[in-house]
Amino acid sequence: MVATSPDRVRAIAKHLSSLTDDQLQIIIDDAYQEVKSLGIKEEYEERLTRYLAAHLGSLNIRQTQSESVGPMRKTFTAQSIDNNTGLKVTPYGQEYERLKNRLTAKSRINLTVI
Repeated sequence: MVATSPDRVRAIAKHLSSLTDDQLQIIIDDAYQEVKSLGIKEEYEERLTRYLAAHLGSLNIRQTQSESVGPMRKTFTAQSIDNNTGLKVTPYGQEYERLKNRLTAKSRINLTVI
């Protein structure tokens, strides 16, 4: 199965259009290795890889938060990345984490000992 493609990642994260296909493919390859190590069903690998790649690609792209036309003003988001935010710093990381937690949750067995 193909992990995902630069076009599919850009479809959910349009701000990544500033990255070339080759640059984005490296990010996708890294994300795929991470997803593959989770041991989840193959049918979910593409989706998880896509969201993780969008997250990783977003970490170094400054996104416009506000923009004015008259006297030309742009404000960029200040995404400080530290150990306390991790995947929570982007909506793509949040979705990746939500899916990963759901797909890797172990079924719980409730035993009652008499």
